[in-house]
Order: sequence, then C-alpha cells, then structure tokens
Amino acid sequence: MLRFRGSLRSHLNHRLWVAATLVLLAGCGDDEVGEKPDLPDETPALWNPCDVLDSGTIEREFGSVATEESGTASAPECRFKPDEKSGQAVVTASYTLFSGTLDEAWESMGQPEDAEVTEPEIDGADAARVVVDVVRKQLYVTGFVQNGELIQNVNVVDPAPYDEQAVLAGVRTVLTLLSQHAVESGVEETD
Repeated sequence: MLRFRGSLRSHLNHRLWVAATLVLLAGCGDDEVGEKPDLPDETPALWNPCDVLDSGTIEREFGSVATEESGTASAPECRFKPDEKSGQAVVTASYTLFSGTLDEAWESMGQPEDAEVTEPEIDGADAARVVVDVVRKQLYVTGFVQNGELIQNVNVVDPAPYDEQAVLAGVRTVLTLLSQHAVESGVEETD
C-alpha cells in the first residue's frame, strides 16, 4: 500500500521540479522570457500526524503495543512499530499537500486490480478512500482523507491472524481524528 503514497509524492515532486526548472530557465540567457511562474511566497505550515495520534490510540484501535516514531521536521511521518515478533499491526500516518481533488490524485496513483476500494463518509472531510488488500496472508489497509489541499493517509499492515473489520473500523477512526485536526487547525480553508 505504500506505493499509493509514493506515487502521489512522486507526482508532487515532479511538479516542484518542473516549477524550479522554469524559474532557473527564466534567469538564463539574453532572450526575453515571459513572467515567472506563480510560486508560493511561503512554505505552508506543516505538522506531524503524531500531534494527533499516540500509542494509546493505536493500541485501542488496532491492539498494537507500539513505539511511536515521529520522523523528522522535513519528513513528518508518524509510525507505530510493535515489537518485531509480536504479530501486531504496524501503523503509519503521513500527509501531502495537493491542489487538486482526491479523485484527481487517485487517478495518478494506480490501484491494484484485486484491491477492495470504498469511499467512507468522514466528518469534516471533502473526500475519503479506503483500500484493502491481502498479500501473503497479511492485511494491507490504506486510508486517505482530504481536507482542502491536505491529503492525509494512514497505512496498516497486519499479519495473520487479523480481524479485517476491526482494522477497518480503526482506520476510519484514525481518518476521523486526522480530519478533525485539519478542521480545527484551519488547514481545510484554501484560497
């Protein structure tokens, strides 16, 4: 399931690379060039999903007794990793900024043909998707929630034996918490 987030991140990195290339080309040569592309004046405020989630929430929702890892300031990813031999679910959460809709981002991601995809209603969210797949007796669930230009996601990998319905309920709860945080922070408001 991480391939979804990676594809979206690759798409966004490509957009930034194109914008940076245009700025560099605008400063080269003696020929007259058009206006510089409209780039943001400031870096958007970032947060870490660990601001919302904690090991107590993960244990309550997924049954995983896990250590919280919060990534770095430039790569904020909230990861909850249980003891390696525990057989418990690993949970990660992250986000990206995207000026289009979740539908547009979704089209660029590509989906496994045999995965089950649903569109749950999440309080305060513009859109949400949950993808479920089983590979080699492991349950993979990825949930996406959009609030304005913010697309947050949660990934759960749970080895057998797993309770799919309990994991799905936990993912919906986490998506709701992430969406509420976006609404309370005012991030869903776009220009």
